[in-house]
Amino acid sequence: MKVNRITVALAAAGFAAGAAALSAISGSASAGEWADRCVERLKADGRDTSGCSCLEARIDATPGLADEFTRLAEIPNPADRYAAASTDAKSAMDACTRK
Repeated sequence: MKVNRITVALAAAGFAAGAAALSAISGSASAGEWADRCVERLKADGRDTSGCSCLEARIDATPGLADEFTRLAEIPNPADRYAAASTDAKSAMDACTRK
């Protein structure tokens, strides 16, 4: 089984991984992995998950977003997570998951 570093960190922290909790040790996520983690996270937050595929496409298309969303996933509160995001990450969230 392939274990990524964020999965280990999230298990230790005791909260579910989400959109953004994904960076495989190789530094890349497999197809659909970002969307799957996004669904997990947004469900845990009690939010709509319909924009997770959009978010995955934005993350895949924008250099640096994968690492940033991995870091943001460690912030349990959605408002704090959004406040800590860069302009590019906020743009992706606004377009995809903050409707």
